[in-house]
Amino acid sequence: MACSLPHTDSEVESLVQKLIDEDKGCQNAILDLALQFETSCTAKDDLRNAYEKCTDISQEIRALIGTFLKESSDKDYELNLSMYGKAVKLDVEIPI
Repeated sequence: MACSLPHTDSEVESLVQKLIDEDKGCQNAILDLALQFETSCTAKDDLRNAYEKCTDISQEIRALIGTFLKESSDKDYELNLSMYGKAVKLDVEIPI
């Protein structure tokens, strides 16, 4: 008895290759975002270090800057966790 498949082997191979290419594109985009995030965090750390060396800033302004840097750091941490969670989810959904 002949087996009738809706697609030929070459069509299936072509579809699989297309999906692999799309997956590579997504992975590259995630890596690019991670690199941009790390660069941004490094710049913020440099700013924080420069700020700590300043001695002519009033206590009031120092408190405002400290609050801003703390909130920014908290947001960065949440974003990092979110990106990591999405990357893990992608890895589970699309195992390599």
